[in-house]
Amino acid sequence: MIRLAKLCFIVAVLMAVTSCSSLRLDGVDFGWPVESVVTVSGTNMIEDIRYSVKAEVAPLAQEEFQDSTALRGARLRLLRSSEGYYFLTGVKFKHVYVFSPGPSSLTLYRAIPVSDGGLRNPALNQRPPYVELLDGDALRTLLTSDDIVEAKK
Repeated sequence: MIRLAKLCFIVAVLMAVTSCSSLRLDGVDFGWPVESVVTVSGTNMIEDIRYSVKAEVAPLAQEEFQDSTALRGARLRLLRSSEGYYFLTGVKFKHVYVFSPGPSSLTLYRAIPVSDGGLRNPALNQRPPYVELLDGDALRTLLTSDDIVEAKK
């Protein structure tokens, strides 16, 4: 009788643990088909209604230009990669910033140096599994969330 009770208890625990396992959907592509061009507001905010993204960029301005107000009125290029990282850059930027999403935040994952003199006319495109950075006719660069894969000038 005690053995049967122990066996029933073990089976019940295993069933409970199995039913509590998390549901996982694999093969998700988070990528946006085209970049978003967002204008920084007077309060240092960017917003893309189409993709439901809103963020304050004063810390980014401080990091890139050592001036938290440097991006007011600027047009930034924002693209989400198929892995779910946000790539962000703009005119005069020397880096492409890669952010990982979190609860109510974007956390800097990597700042990839792409231009010594600053970008003049940047654009971001999806080129799965890469993100392509263009700067007019002067630069074509393939990026991952970690680094530059290929650069052509």
